[in-house]
Amino acid sequence: MNWLRFTFSQFLLSQRVYWRDLGFALTGALLPLGLGLAFPISQHGKGDIAGFDAGVYLLPGFLGFVLLWIVYNVINSAAGRRDRLVYKRLRGTPLPDTAILTGEAASGSVTSVLQVIVLLVVGVIAIDAPAPSNPLLLVLGVLLGALTFSLLAIGLSGLLPSGEVSTWIVTPVILLMMMTSGVAMPVSELPSWAQHVAPYLPSSPVVEIVRTAWLGHDFASDPTTAGITAQVGFAESFHACAQPVGILCAWAGLSFSMGKRFFRWDPRRSG
Repeated sequence: MNWLRFTFSQFLLSQRVYWRDLGFALTGALLPLGLGLAFPISQHGKGDIAGFDAGVYLLPGFLGFVLLWIVYNVINSAAGRRDRLVYKRLRGTPLPDTAILTGEAASGSVTSVLQVIVLLVVGVIAIDAPAPSNPLLLVLGVLLGALTFSLLAIGLSGLLPSGEVSTWIVTPVILLMMMTSGVAMPVSELPSWAQHVAPYLPSSPVVEIVRTAWLGHDFASDPTTAGITAQVGFAESFHACAQPVGILCAWAGLSFSMGKRFFRWDPRRSG
């Protein structure tokens, strides 16, 4: 119980610090949400993608996109607070290291999870999208994606030289993962090299799980397959998503190991 109390306290502290830097906070909060709403709404009724209305197809993909911004939020927060010696001071308190990192990850993830809820509600109303076919699988994909991206961000933050350059480094990474994730088009339409790489990056499995859970068609077992995908039932959708779930778990384990190996509590350079 003490650990949970410490973690919640760290979460609240991280949220206060996050929203004090209003420019950074609004970028992480409004930019992905704006893109996530604009693209599906603008493409609604303008053609089909993989047998679905373009807007309906894009909407669950952009749920994965807003989750990807957890990497942006957590990396920038971790690198900046490390440079300002915030972590060094926190380690002088009774807070356990695990409570500090868990609170940071939860704080960096909560904005994206709220964006997912907004996209789901507004999308269903604005473009008359169907309700999620498998809500349980959808929740699993969102939570597992949030966990993976937050762990990945913590692991990568230790490799950055300073908070000043973290944004310049992490933004191209986010763009690369977005372009190879299948957010806006089937993976089968990507260049051949990207088709081989995309299914094993952490971003594309999240999109595959969320899109399968929402639309009730198999976008997961073979994402490189072109054309209309097979319809799947409640139990079948879990089976179809076994591989992307396994890939996300592998990335979460790898990211956890990276965090233990590379995460730093002190700045790389003193003074």
